Amino acid sequence: MALRDKLFQSTFSKLFVYNILWEDAEIDERFLQVDEDSAVLCISAAGCGAAGMLSGRPQRIDAVDINPHHLALAALKMTAAQRMESYSQFYDLFARGWSSDPERSVRRLADTLPRWMQRYWKRHHDRFEKSMLHQGLTAQMLAAFRRQVGVDASWLRSIMHNTPEERMQAVEDWVKPVLYKPHFKAVLNSPLQLVSLGINFQQRDRILQTEGMNIIDFFIEHLKRVAATDVETNWFVWYTVAGEFNHDHPDAVPPYLRKDRWERSFRSPTTTRFHNRNLFEVLGQAGPDTWSHYTLCDAPDWLDTETQRRLLDEILRTSRDGAIVQARSVEGTGMVENCGYERRFVPLQEPSEIATLEDRSRQYRRISFYRVEH
Repeated sequence: MALRDKLFQSTFSKLFVYNILWEDAEIDERFLQVDEDSAVLCISAAGCGAAGMLSGRPQRIDAVDINPHHLALAALKMTAAQRMESYSQFYDLFARGWSSDPERSVRRLADTLPRWMQRYWKRHHDRFEKSMLHQGLTAQMLAAFRRQVGVDASWLRSIMHNTPEERMQAVEDWVKPVLYKPHFKAVLNSPLQLVSLGINFQQRDRILQTEGMNIIDFFIEHLKRVAATDVETNWFVWYTVAGEFNHDHPDAVPPYLRKDRWERSFRSPTTTRFHNRNLFEVLGQAGPDTWSHYTLCDAPDWLDTETQRRLLDEILRTSRDGAIVQARSVEGTGMVENCGYERRFVPLQEPSEIATLEDRSRQYRRISFYRVEH
């Protein structure tokens, strides 16, 4: 890893960056098919996807992340999904980011977590006093964006039922002029902005090479792609433009927050483990036949080709035969194809193509699923 990316990783691992998972967990749920026989190793990020897997009631979930803020939040979401008896309180805590008594609510959830997480939430339970959804570097960046552009929930509702073409034109009319203002251009090209987006320098270079445009034009095109989706239920749109979810529609929230998923996750017998460590350290201490599913988010994009090969070798060593591996990429091909490992990691073409097409975040050129064959 280049020095600039090592410095980026060190900085990223120390800051509370985002409070939701910026990946479509509903797509993951559909194609991963986690069930009672599954054992999952996942990069947790903010935990929406990991919490959603509990509705499949797998044997175990190992959540790993180098960022303690994100892992602690993921652990809180997962524990709440298993333990909170009131759906309305569960929904308020994570879909609205609020509790009438956050110290008590968070303490009761955290008391079964590792000691460092108990200490963490003793210090940070106040994030739920107003709204946890407004906390973190990404949320602050988006709040500044909304103020500058002049958009909010009312504006989103006013264009929500327009045609996709009209919504894409709204991005041109409302957003593009602001992003090209000198001070905004400077912010968007700064390392701090990359941290707030969770994009390291290597991944940024992959984006620019793949898209053939500068970073500002990439953001504008990305927003247009998102505007073309079903805005009413796209929780990424609502979080970005309104700073909240669309509580008028039951499907306009990440799946783990929906009542049917909560009903299946509640009292799930799944064993959960939380690893605030490097992914390679967790893999290195595991033996053969450990996991049936691996969800890697876009972490492979942070790695050079040699390190991607090392990651695939470790997955091959620790996986069950037939295990499913999922990863996202800003490039048009995945790491397996880039590394020439298709014989052992068989690309699942149809699920990958459908997932890429239907993913609501519209952040990735490719969402790849592979089946491991030893």
